[in-house]
Amino acid sequence: MPTQSTPRRALLASAALGAALWLAGCAGLAPQTPEAIVEQRADARWAYLIDGDFEKAWEFTQPGFRAVVKRERYHRRFGAGATWTGMQVHEVKCEAERCNVRLRVSAKVQTPPFRNQEVVTYIEEVWVREDGQWWFYQAF
Repeated sequence: MPTQSTPRRALLASAALGAALWLAGCAGLAPQTPEAIVEQRADARWAYLIDGDFEKAWEFTQPGFRAVVKRERYHRRFGAGATWTGMQVHEVKCEAERCNVRLRVSAKVQTPPFRNQEVVTYIEEVWVREDGQWWFYQAF
């Protein structure tokens, strides 16, 4: 039985590798669902909140809110009774221009008599699409 020559094997291997890379690249270009986009943005916003970077978290609020509540004052909307320690997105349900996000949030209490106790709760967030981007809907 004849064997393939080394140059031909190299050419076939290169072609197979190129096809695999091309397919992988095409998969990366596939448009994301609104649910996936909102989940990523909610994760990023909460990472900033947990780190105490309220100015970066402010950037995820809708443009109309940012026009009224300035970046430097956004931190005033949050109390000092607890420190967030973690967040996990549990569910994202989207309609045309609105997504409801259910989150599991954990925090450490900072006030007596429960100081340093960990609490876990579920909260709901609303995200809205404006000008092609998803924004956290922050009430005034």
